[in-house]
Formats: sequence, C-alpha cells, structure tokens
Amino acid sequence: MIPHGHAGDPDLIRPYALTGGRTRPSRSDLTLTTSVVAVAGVVDEDPEALEIHALCARPVTVAEVASRSGLPLGVVRVLLADLVDRGHVLTRTPARRRDRPDEATLRAVLARVKEL
Repeated sequence: MIPHGHAGDPDLIRPYALTGGRTRPSRSDLTLTTSVVAVAGVVDEDPEALEIHALCARPVTVAEVASRSGLPLGVVRVLLADLVDRGHVLTRTPARRRDRPDEATLRAVLARVKEL
C-alpha cells in the first residue's frame, strides 16, 4: 500500500491521466458560473465523460459539476471543454450584471475610503 500523498499515489496520477496531461481547457468560457446542459442521446465511452454528461442532464454550473463529481475543478473544466467541443454539452455563460459599478467608480470609492 502506498501512503497517501506519496509520489506514486494513484489519486495524484489519476487527474493527469483523465485529461491526457492537459492542465487547461480548450475553451476560456468555462467559468465557475457557466451553465452547462447535456445534449440528449449522445453516447460517450469514457466513464468520466459519461458521469459528467449525466450530471448535466439538467442545467447546472461548472462548479456544481465539479462538486457532484468529486473531481478537481481543473479536471472538470478540461473534460467539460472536450464534451462541448464534441457537441455533447451546451454552455451558457451568464451576462455580466449591468448593475455593477464600473472600474472608475470603484476606484473613486476606494480613494475616498482611504481618505477617511
């Protein structure tokens, strides 16, 4: 038995193997709040991809998929990007909230607070 945290620990190797050594997704639009939903009738042979696809049966966020799958967020983002690229999952990134102040306003507030 290999002690947990050892260089040969299967938990340390598995994420690397799941992503083929990739550490970044092929897409930059998969944020924590991006909504993902599976395309019906798509079959994938990879067990992790099947699990992620099943988790996306109804719209969920990337963060929810990572939490429910038990996989690291980085791994989920890479695998989800693969599914999106193959047309197995659709994404929807929430529009930026328009009620947020712009950068100039935030800087002005910060400057006033510092004056206090």
